[in-house]
Amino acid sequence: MINIKDIYAFLELVEQCNFNVAAENLHITQSGLSRKINAIEERVNQRLFERTTRSVRPTWAALRLARHWSEAVSHYQAGLAEISASDHDLAGPFLIGLSATSRHGEWQQMSDMLTKTFPSVNARIETMPSQDVMFYVRNGDLDVGFCGGPIVEDSLGMIRIEQIRYRALLSDNHPLASRRSLTIDDLRGVPLSLVSAKTWPIVRDNLDALLKQQGMFSAIAYETNSFEMVLKDIVDNNRIGIHPVAKNYLLPRGLMLSDIDDLPLALENVFIWRKSTTSPITRSMVNMVKRHFSEAEPKS
Repeated sequence: MINIKDIYAFLELVEQCNFNVAAENLHITQSGLSRKINAIEERVNQRLFERTTRSVRPTWAALRLARHWSEAVSHYQAGLAEISASDHDLAGPFLIGLSATSRHGEWQQMSDMLTKTFPSVNARIETMPSQDVMFYVRNGDLDVGFCGGPIVEDSLGMIRIEQIRYRALLSDNHPLASRRSLTIDDLRGVPLSLVSAKTWPIVRDNLDALLKQQGMFSAIAYETNSFEMVLKDIVDNNRIGIHPVAKNYLLPRGLMLSDIDDLPLALENVFIWRKSTTSPITRSMVNMVKRHFSEAEPKS
């Protein structure tokens, strides 16, 4: 029977490729390490290391085994960490990546929930584009992230938070402000104020395609990297913006949201984390988000 200590020893030897160094790191003798490796080789019925007088080299079978066992050990450690403390006992620094599109959806509710559930966790929020959130979570520079999706990445776990429809943003004083909802035809000839396509590709790509299809691309009168500057321009110049924004998003005074009935565009916001993480804070937070959102109805 292979036990967890044997697996740790095997993984250490795969990493170090040196019996002496691996044995020292494990605080066991070289002969003790050899017995563990021999026991594993006997169990799997094949040689896992090519041994010479100068080096040790893992075989193809050893590398395949190491990949699976490393993941299993990560889950084993995460499980122990997760049950060792309650959410309120958890403490320490925690980095959260937040895309601007997520900030315009359920984020405020999520932020309040995190604060109440993890009162001793020192969470720091880093705002960045969705593609950067995914990159830094995958590389371990962020603990978790809220960003535009869907995300197709084997190393990342994902929970769907919400689906946000694209809506019209306009001044309270705009001639169309009295309408209960708008259509694409209502927007023809109206100057548009949009976030930059270069900075916000996840927002603009599908929107630009639709505007071109409708012959309305030339109506774009103002573009900027900042969503806040778009809102200011809408008020100052009486333009209309089109952006994925949840109905519960708190807009500045003087602005309103209006549905565009025949605009078939929506942006999905997701919560992501690195599957191999052993952080008890991350694991507890994942469970909290799963409990809150996994069974929720799609939001628009």
